[in-house]
Amino acid sequence: MTRAVRVGVALLLTSAVAGCSAGATTTIGPGASSSASAASTPGVAAEPGTDRGDGRPQVTYDGLMVRRRVVIAILPTPGADVVSLRQELDKAAAGLQTTLSDISPSVLDPAEQQRLAPDVTVVLPAGATLDDAANLIDPATSAAFPGVEDYTVAPVLVHDLRFTVSASNPSEMVAAIAREGILADALGAYSTSSGSGRLDITYTGPLLSDDLVELVRRGIARGEGAQPSSVTVSPRSTNGVGVDMAKEPLPAPVVEEEVAAPHGHGAAALPATAPVVAEPSQSSLWGVALVAVALWLIVMLVMLMRWNARAAD
Repeated sequence: MTRAVRVGVALLLTSAVAGCSAGATTTIGPGASSSASAASTPGVAAEPGTDRGDGRPQVTYDGLMVRRRVVIAILPTPGADVVSLRQELDKAAAGLQTTLSDISPSVLDPAEQQRLAPDVTVVLPAGATLDDAANLIDPATSAAFPGVEDYTVAPVLVHDLRFTVSASNPSEMVAAIAREGILADALGAYSTSSGSGRLDITYTGPLLSDDLVELVRRGIARGEGAQPSSVTVSPRSTNGVGVDMAKEPLPAPVVEEEVAAPHGHGAAALPATAPVVAEPSQSSLWGVALVAVALWLIVMLVMLMRWNARAAD
């Protein structure tokens, strides 16, 4: 009887220790993940077409499909009429015999986008220079733009793509693509044009990862019930000079800002990302319960051994 109790206690202790180990609370340091990253796992590489970790997507659709353009990104003053500001920009552009098109602020390098957080971003036509953009929104003419708190004029890289697919009924296909919404989600703004038995979809905007280009191809093909391989990707224009992405310098890194300590004078600044402590899991609670039961059985075993000793006397 005593031996059986001892064996039971040993088994329970083993289970309790295992339960405690599985449910231990984990502390996650700044910028770390609660699970191991793919980069730290041998044999696991970054998937092609995903963000490379430097703020720029993996792009192999380059050459004439990638162009250099100039943008103006603007942070309006609080309460400014953004629609009116955008109209004033168009008027100023017309006075300089040029045009402006809206574009996503994600076209900026990540560091500049984080610094400025613009509400208005416009791109000048192909061939426009930094001087052209600066002349349009020069501080000397800032009286024309009272709603501008801050701005930047920057060179950027854009994708200038043409997706082409055979289409038995291009207008119906355009409607089907619009209903599905994949292209609107992936590209934002795009244009369509049709010819004899074919549909062209053109896009000029922030660089698309290879994965996103393939997603667009699948979305277009689905509208015709075709295979993604039937959708060709080519430059929107064969004129001008393209960009070899393999030779492009990396964008400036994003610098993590420091957050001031909430209390005390001269207290050290805190990092923007603080450690996160995970909540105890359910398994850890079971481990605690098992330890408690094991301790209770040990106490019972000791009392039983003493009773046996006294009975023997």
